[in-house]
Amino acid sequence: MEIDAELQGVEECFQQMERMVIAEERALERVLKKILEMMVKYAKSEEGGNYKDHTSNLRNSISVNIETMREYPADTDPQVLKAVAKANEEPVIEINGDDYTAVLSCGMEYGIWVELASGYRVLQGAINRYEPLIEQYMAGYLAVEKLDLIHIADIQYSKYLKSKGLSSDEISAKINQKHEEYGG
Repeated sequence: MEIDAELQGVEECFQQMERMVIAEERALERVLKKILEMMVKYAKSEEGGNYKDHTSNLRNSISVNIETMREYPADTDPQVLKAVAKANEEPVIEINGDDYTAVLSCGMEYGIWVELASGYRVLQGAINRYEPLIEQYMAGYLAVEKLDLIHIADIQYSKYLKSKGLSSDEISAKINQKHEEYGG
């Protein structure tokens, strides 16, 4: 028995998958940035940060920008933190391959002590509020293993069959035949 097999459209299929993965990565970055924007806004609000900020340093030091975040001593001039407050609110995410690092931080050295004081929230209020959203939205968001590879293969096989001059009915029959043969 002689078997003559030819794979066509494989390269195109891989290119399409690569485009899909790139689009998912860009979407993931946009979503992370949007969530960070909401978190920093909430953490800086009176509702999210239920403490009296005498100098505005604590609220102005809250950051979602990996490039600008740092620790400031308690006696920092409020003008210093006022100058970096807007930059701190601009989400900057570190991306290294498949690893995304996003951070919500408080730059004042005493921020942890305010957070630990009974009943006060500096960052934990924002974390508690947005954690369910993060878990819900990110669960499976960038799950390449959930790509519908059968559908992608069907599209590529359909294009190949169409290039061979087959009708829509013939293409459907061939695709169904492949599904029966390979369990798709």
